[in-house]
Amino acid sequence: MKKKLLTVAGLIFLILFAAENMFAQESFYVYFMQNGTRINVKKTKIELKKQPFKIYVEYTAPVDLLVYASKDSKTWSRAEKGKLLEDMPVFNETEEKKQTIFNFKKTLVLNPEVSYLWGKNESDTTINLVSQKGRRINVKTVNSIYSMPDTTTVFPQNYDKDIYMVFIYPGKYHGERVEYQREVIKIIWVKRFDKETKSYQRKKKAAAKEKVRTAKQQLKRKQKAAKKEEKRLNRLKKDEIKRLEKEKKKAEKEKRKKDVDKNAKEKK
Repeated sequence: MKKKLLTVAGLIFLILFAAENMFAQESFYVYFMQNGTRINVKKTKIELKKQPFKIYVEYTAPVDLLVYASKDSKTWSRAEKGKLLEDMPVFNETEEKKQTIFNFKKTLVLNPEVSYLWGKNESDTTINLVSQKGRRINVKTVNSIYSMPDTTTVFPQNYDKDIYMVFIYPGKYHGERVEYQREVIKIIWVKRFDKETKSYQRKKKAAAKEKVRTAKQQLKRKQKAAKKEEKRLNRLKKDEIKRLEKEKKKAEKEKRKKDVDKNAKEKK
């Protein structure tokens, strides 16, 4: 009986938890800007040049986020594999107020031990920046990188290691801590973007040539089909003229015959 009660209670909790998540309609997504170019995350990875950059977070409605950044991949790997929030100590709640990522002006802090708060009203740009779709946007400018525990500050152009980031949208359900959304991002440094490489340019030229070649082939096929259609219509037109001439001759022949018959009757 106790087992049944526990099972029912567990089911009720899961149903209520699912309902809570269902009605948590807010969401966010992350992308980066560098030299005026938008760079989207592709399969948890993003490629950046060794230059200052900006982190953009776009929301359906602003929410507080927890942000983790480190050169150590351990927590990132756990988050990427779907481990629960409670199994990642860097996101644990503390009695002390969390520092925000904006406590470090235009600097991204890499700390394997803690996460930082990105408050829903915090941004390095104009307050209430809105996208074309009406979504709020907050921005974090990164001109330098501060690495812990070695406590060194470097500029992106002098930093060689990958950066592992995790963004968490947490919440509360009946006093219990829950997670509504997470994004994991691995920053990989490149000398140039794919579209700037010679191989990309060669592929682009080859694709352009192929496009022109295909267009020419399609044009030739259309022209050939048009000529066939023109010949078919001309043939139909000639056949129609022949038919009309034949019917005309037949009508004239019948008329002459009638005239002959009429004259013969009159002579009698």
